[in-house]
Amino acid sequence: MTEQAPRRLRRAEAVLRQRTGRILLVAERCTDIHNHMALLRTAEAYGVQHVWLVEQADEQLEKLKKSVTKGAHGWLSIRQFPSPASCIAALREEEWTIWATDLGRGAEPATVESLTPLPDKVALVVGRESDGVSKELLEAADRRLWLPLFGFGESLNLSVATGILLQRLFDVCPEAHGDLSPQALGELRREWYQRLGGEAWEERYGQWLENPPEPLNELRPPPETRRPRMPKKLAKRLGIDLNAEKS
Repeated sequence: MTEQAPRRLRRAEAVLRQRTGRILLVAERCTDIHNHMALLRTAEAYGVQHVWLVEQADEQLEKLKKSVTKGAHGWLSIRQFPSPASCIAALREEEWTIWATDLGRGAEPATVESLTPLPDKVALVVGRESDGVSKELLEAADRRLWLPLFGFGESLNLSVATGILLQRLFDVCPEAHGDLSPQALGELRREWYQRLGGEAWEERYGQWLENPPEPLNELRPPPETRRPRMPKKLAKRLGIDLNAEKS
């Protein structure tokens, strides 16, 4: 009788099979650590596997906290570039179509209609909170996009805007989910199983590398295992027992 695969592997398979390699997120010069962490969490939640960071301070990357990213950055394939020029060179070498966010008057509205059809490989570039994408990357962009807003505010929080733009891209091309090649899937699977299994990962999970388990049908946890997500101090103040069984 074949051993039943652990739920964590079946959950990993469900996530893995929804990953996209068609959409790349490029984050340039993000200065607010909380925005930076939230942006990575947003990308991971939407199934974007590849995130490139441009001119990102090393000390910021060392401050990534699970309280904001929920460990999301550990499941991403992240590349760092010391300058816009080096990033542009890599984008062109890999033949990415570059779409950069811009609040300037020459930018196009990022609507489902205007974004259709989606290129085979599109790199979405978002910039620094204070002044956006650099001139160098804007000049290299194939298109410059802005989110139409209808209030007094000129712009949105960086992670919020990124989330909306990613949703627009997937609205245009839902089939982008699950488009990784078998080779890319295999490489990620090994990396993820190793992370999930720790030092003895190969002994525990190696048997499923060549014959992956069936993915979970539902990524959301069942109601009986769902717990409120909040700091312990807040839960104590509100009188909530985070370890209590749900009825």
